[in-house]
Amino acid sequence: MNKRTRLTVAAVILLIGGAGAAWALRDRFSDPPKRHPARDDYDAMVAMLGGDEPTIRDELNFLASTATAKRDPADQTRANALTRECLDPNVLLDIGQVRSFVGAAAQGKPAAFHFVGDAHLKRLRELASDDPSAEKVLAVRKEIASLAAEFEAIRLPPDWSVTIEGNKPLLPFLDLLKEGHQFLPLGKHPNLAAAPRIPTFAGAEGELLDQLELFFNGQRARAAFPPAKFPNLYRDGRILPIPTALFEYAKAVDDAVVAEKAELVQIGDPERIEAVNDVYDKLVRFLSAVAHFGK
Repeated sequence: MNKRTRLTVAAVILLIGGAGAAWALRDRFSDPPKRHPARDDYDAMVAMLGGDEPTIRDELNFLASTATAKRDPADQTRANALTRECLDPNVLLDIGQVRSFVGAAAQGKPAAFHFVGDAHLKRLRELASDDPSAEKVLAVRKEIASLAAEFEAIRLPPDWSVTIEGNKPLLPFLDLLKEGHQFLPLGKHPNLAAAPRIPTFAGAEGELLDQLELFFNGQRARAAFPPAKFPNLYRDGRILPIPTALFEYAKAVDDAVVAEKAELVQIGDPERIEAVNDVYDKLVRFLSAVAHFGK
């Protein structure tokens, strides 16, 4: 390597080193990232809810994504752009609907129905009252999530089949179980958090009530629960989304299910007995969750 070559290489090294130093010092002399004007309220809300900011952020993202309450076009555009996972709370705080909720929550006044539209407001108020406490909202949300899990179990594609030889007996509860995976696509089932942290209802919880009402007022449900035999399940000719009056009819439902099992099971066939019990257990657990809701 001659002298001129060495000088050229040294110059290149100096240039690279200088560029690296400038890059390293870039953040030292540049302006710090701007803090969102609502970030103090957000941090205060997270602290009031017990910390764990990522969990709170995920739930707030879910509330904003599934909200059914009216919002202005700019808010709607921002909400439509939300993805399943939000890594930056500022994206949420840019939505006015979220920002107003966070501001009230930071003052210890979270609005229970802030994200819920008029179509679901009445139903959720019937479950929680017009002005529920934060504790009441969380308790009801947990119960709704638990009920949703049992509802989802009967909506999964069945891993069973029933073969009946001869004349088919009336099996309204088995037919109702079939209705679970047929009345709506499984993909429409709301995916609710088992342990919500934010004391406000989600639009998705209202959507679950819509689906429950649709399920309980289908032809098969009315055959299983005829008005003449189960009058207290009905209001204005329709079964409520969560007909807790089923609690009054627990023995009647149990007797009907036992009678159906007897139609399907051959005496002395333990394998068939176990298989039939497994089929009905999902429906029994779901109806029990409905009957005990709020108790």
